[in-house]
Amino acid sequence: MLFKDCLCLQVGRIARKMSKVTRRKLASFGLTTTQFFMLTALYEEDGVPISVLAQKVALDKATLTGLLDRLERDDLIGRKADPDDRRAIRIFLTLKAESMREKLTELYHQNNGMFLSILTSEESEIFERVVDKLEKADFGKDTIPTSKSGQEEELNAP
Repeated sequence: MLFKDCLCLQVGRIARKMSKVTRRKLASFGLTTTQFFMLTALYEEDGVPISVLAQKVALDKATLTGLLDRLERDDLIGRKADPDDRRAIRIFLTLKAESMREKLTELYHQNNGMFLSILTSEESEIFERVVDKLEKADFGKDTIPTSKSGQEEELNAP
């Protein structure tokens, strides 16, 4: 396989291209793309525990903590103890974040629609299935598929 055909390279290139477009649109809001997706996740479900939020945005808790610190500093989120579990913290949107909801939600839908508009409906369905399959794949195993049939071979680790 040639380097240019590497799936990681291709997905990374597309992600950077999409992120660049999104960053430009977010500049007037003073948000990073990660902050934007965090707020979008909270617009969908406010008051979630940190662990649930980490899963939703696919970030580890350490990375998420720094991001939440900045959002809290900018008065976009607040942290409150979970009344049912004193060890858990729930994340809530502030009035400032709520005041941005309509515009950010519209930007989210426009942006996503723009990216999907270049695909036919059939391509979009296939794309969603492929992304779902890759997201659910267990890449932590010590075996790798060696053929399209899914047969696996042990890795020869040094």
